[in-house]
Amino acid sequence: MNNLYVMGRRILAGCLVVDENNRILLLFRRDHKHYETPGGKVAVSDCLDPAKPKVDDFARAARRELFEELGNSIKVEPLCYLGCVDFKTPIGKPATSHKFLTKIFEGKPKINEPKQFSKLEYLPIKELQKYPISPDLRVLLPKLQSLFNSN
Repeated sequence: MNNLYVMGRRILAGCLVVDENNRILLLFRRDHKHYETPGGKVAVSDCLDPAKPKVDDFARAARRELFEELGNSIKVEPLCYLGCVDFKTPIGKPATSHKFLTKIFEGKPKINEPKQFSKLEYLPIKELQKYPISPDLRVLLPKLQSLFNSN
């Protein structure tokens, strides 16, 4: 799979799966020892026009990654674009991650990639700063907490 890069930045997409108690579903990544949202690299094949990627392309990649990591037995609400964050990956590479909000309305998520992830947990959004979280989620945290503190 050819991954999408824009201006030297790796392009990623992921889902913030939130429940009715303002908790977010996160996976604990074994190699980086942190929690992260279901998501991953945007493939060139996810884009209708790789030279001009659009939000719909990122949503397509986010959905694909969501089901790859949590299994196909879940059904989710339509994805709502939250925005993007620029950050450095754990190995120091520049990246941009496009994030989408959604909820699971049917089925039970499971760890579909046990070599990569050891845990799947719903964690309270208001307490995320207490946990080891991915660099992109750390950048997004103030916006996320502001959004869910007002609800």
